[in-house]
Amino acid sequence: MLLQHALRPRAAAFALLLACSLPAAAIDSQLYATLLVNTTAFYPVSDVASRRTDLNLIDDPRAGQLQTLADSTTLSGGTATAHFEGRMGLLRASAASSFPYCCDALGRRVVQGYADASVQGRFYDSIAVSGAGLAAGTPVSYTVNFSIDGALSNPSFEMGGFLTAYGIAEVRLRDMSSFAEVNKSWDASRDAPGVFSLRLDTFVGRTISLSGMLAVGASVSDYAQLGRTAWADFGHSAGYQLVPSVTGLNTVGASGYDFATPVPEPGSWALMAVGLLGIGMLRRRRPS
Repeated sequence: MLLQHALRPRAAAFALLLACSLPAAAIDSQLYATLLVNTTAFYPVSDVASRRTDLNLIDDPRAGQLQTLADSTTLSGGTATAHFEGRMGLLRASAASSFPYCCDALGRRVVQGYADASVQGRFYDSIAVSGAGLAAGTPVSYTVNFSIDGALSNPSFEMGGFLTAYGIAEVRLRDMSSFAEVNKSWDASRDAPGVFSLRLDTFVGRTISLSGMLAVGASVSDYAQLGRTAWADFGHSAGYQLVPSVTGLNTVGASGYDFATPVPEPGSWALMAVGLLGIGMLRRRRPS
């Protein structure tokens, strides 16, 4: 049961990964984020502290401005913290959880429960292929530079799912006439941070869409043997920049955001500093 619980947030994140670039046909732009924080205790008390926070800006110019969400829960010594900052072309997220060990030095049960936190953020925008004095039907191309940087606590997974941390991201660039597309999925458990470039061929007069997704999560139960905390820190951001093959070709989306804007330097952000201030003070200790 605990293993199923630990894997459920990751499965949900991958489901979002598959659907993040497929909004309803009537939507030209969207910025969306969901934060879930949960701390559950079974012993010596039975209680749940759980909250969900959502952001959903559809065809709203505010999507081009940095939006911030944060939430946390605390119960029976356990804590779950989640933080999101994002706009068109930029997603940042972090999640952290902690929970005390079940038993004392003599093996007597002191507390039982778990804490988990997750963040899922995505954006979608459509860009008219026009400008630069080019006639309709002229072949052109766009390159999207996808920058991802972040880290997971170590270890990021314990057998049985009692301690988990994950971070996944995606970029997708699509021709809305031919539905040809280029995309990349990134997983912190197997891929190194870096900048990835994907090129899409299209024609003047068409519309292309650009979408991005970032999902992170962390979970710890009282049974965990390898640590009392888990975290996923992607406050250094997933950034998306659009570069046309011809200078002057349009890079402004339906949201009004210009995707030619350079992505901020990863090292200039430390999103987890506030969220982990309390959790980070907890010493990692192995059970006696």
